[in-house]
Amino acid sequence: MPIYTHNHIKEQANSLIKEFNITKLPVDVRKIAGRLGIDIVEMSTDSWFYGMLTRYHDDCYIVINKMMPESRKRFAIAHEIGHYKLHIDDLGYQRSPDKEHYHREADVFALELCIPTSLLKQEAYSWYNDHKFLADMFNVSEALMVKKMEDLELIPKGKFSWNYANWKAV
Repeated sequence: MPIYTHNHIKEQANSLIKEFNITKLPVDVRKIAGRLGIDIVEMSTDSWFYGMLTRYHDDCYIVINKMMPESRKRFAIAHEIGHYKLHIDDLGYQRSPDKEHYHREADVFALELCIPTSLLKQEAYSWYNDHKFLADMFNVSEALMVKKMEDLELIPKGKFSWNYANWKAV
């Protein structure tokens, strides 16, 4: 399996958005999975487990942790759809250290699927780059929205600090 460029990975995510004519936010990743023929199974598992893509005979399943917040579930589903689109022929990668890049690629795919660049640019302009409002609109975490907005240079890198250790109530 090749190592993909970020542009190629983003094009793959955007091709799904176009194919399924997604114009409404947040992007319905569960619907996309269903239209791809992937069933989603939610299970109560340990907190370290987010999700996985598995195949049984010719059927594919995404298993996600039922205990996660919905925004985290959405990203986990999008991540696993990324594995489906990019790595379906090599699902034995989970335990292979030389395939760690698969997870980075799936993260790039998931970020683009949950927060499509074209829709974010349009909404960010309309809402004055309000990352909190946009995170709610796209149903993602604030940290994920800030990362995407920094990547697109909609907001300056390093403007937001997620270190709350020194915060004190007044």
